Amino acid sequence: MKKLAIIGKGTAGAFSATHFMRWTDWDIDWYFDHNIKPQAVGEGSNLVFPLALYENIGFTYQDLKKLDGTVKESIYKQNWGTNVKEFHHHFSPPNIGIHFNAVKFQEYIFSLVQNNKRFKFIEKNVLSDQIDADFIMDCSGKPEINKDNFIESNYIPVNSVHVNQCMWEYPRFQYTLTIARPYGWVFGIPLQNRCSIGYLYNNNINTLEEVKEDVKNIFEEFNLVPSGITNTFSFGNYYRKENYSKRISYNGNASFFLEPLEATSISTMDLIQRSAFSLWTGEASLDRVNNLYFDTINEVEAMIMLHYYAGSSFDTRFWSMAKNNGKLKIDQAIKNSKLVDMILQSDTIKFGYLKEKFEYGTWNPISFNQNLTQLGIRNTLQKYIN
Repeated sequence: MKKLAIIGKGTAGAFSATHFMRWTDWDIDWYFDHNIKPQAVGEGSNLVFPLALYENIGFTYQDLKKLDGTVKESIYKQNWGTNVKEFHHHFSPPNIGIHFNAVKFQEYIFSLVQNNKRFKFIEKNVLSDQIDADFIMDCSGKPEINKDNFIESNYIPVNSVHVNQCMWEYPRFQYTLTIARPYGWVFGIPLQNRCSIGYLYNNNINTLEEVKEDVKNIFEEFNLVPSGITNTFSFGNYYRKENYSKRISYNGNASFFLEPLEATSISTMDLIQRSAFSLWTGEASLDRVNNLYFDTINEVEAMIMLHYYAGSSFDTRFWSMAKNNGKLKIDQAIKNSKLVDMILQSDTIKFGYLKEKFEYGTWNPISFNQNLTQLGIRNTLQKYIN
């Protein structure tokens, strides 16, 4: 019998536990430290998460209430590009994502597996080289970034976030807010009892005081009352040069972090755990899974930067830098024929074609087409290619 060790009890660790519980008969040692508090933030997913949870644990929309969650019908975008002032990145029916309380998700998964005889729970802060197991899924959180093992993004223009929790009696909308503002952009995650509003910005260009003042416009527009519960922190955008070895795979923040535009983190976690399964069961080579990881992260980064390439309604120092970074990234990414094919063909691809799962980053052709059109950059990109 094979043994898998999972390090970390956060979202990546909990999600990985569901995957390997469902698709293997391995014994699973789950290492975690109660002194390390899980991140108390709401999260949004794309289409992958609810489907994967259904396949792994039979998760239904009735279970969503246990996570303080809501259905995510679309991503509402305002002030991006120059084509329209606002639009929805709609998910093609019947597909939807979800919003969920990350801490409650972690608690929910732990409660499901704690009586499973295949699991052994070890309350210990441990390093991977201290573990006796055939395979290790390291979800231990943000590592110390160094140039030997990590690549840092030269393009993503935001490096800080200021989050406000706005309490309400019931959710007033069922889509993620993604609103361009003068100093960056604002996300809104609607949960059952609160709406999480986060302002992403660059602390080398704008101050926290400027951000706190500008976010008041969002509170007013959406009739939200901040509770005074806030969190402000800086972050890096990074990913590993090699995410897998024959024995160890990294997931969650131990593997990567790219800003949350388009909610790509959960689907990247899913890709990592599926690739690790393929590697450890002999279905894929080490080179193949590492190359897939590298290509996917780069595609996700390009997806994000297409928004900055499009610009916004604001003529500020931040947006001047962001647009320039967007052009630099697309200049680099467009050398890949896959991106060129998506730009030239996504508006002609029909629904049936989705069965072949031809995606760029986490966008299928329908999502790709919507965003290029609504951001107002399709013609510019096509002319650039030609």
